[in-house]
Amino acid sequence: LRESYGMDPLFSKVIQAPSNYRSFAVRDGFVYSTNRRGDEVLCIPHIKYKGRTTMQIILDQAHEAIGHFGPQCASEYIRQFFWW
Repeated sequence: LRESYGMDPLFSKVIQAPSNYRSFAVRDGFVYSTNRRGDEVLCIPHIKYKGRTTMQIILDQAHEAIGHFGPQCASEYIRQFFWW
């Protein structure tokens, strides 16, 4: 994931000049933002891994973790941990 930030149009800029992007923090090569609750969350770059976007992979994992509670529930669950 660390290496993928350089391929993302937004996060590549954040990595290069973090002080210009106060909504983000960069630590150990990872980019973080703050969600609506004020929790720090990992930023996910827009890339493909084995033919699937990182968002698709996360959505599938969230669906497996919380079951069939609908898109709103899955979205709220994901926002606890990730931002894209």
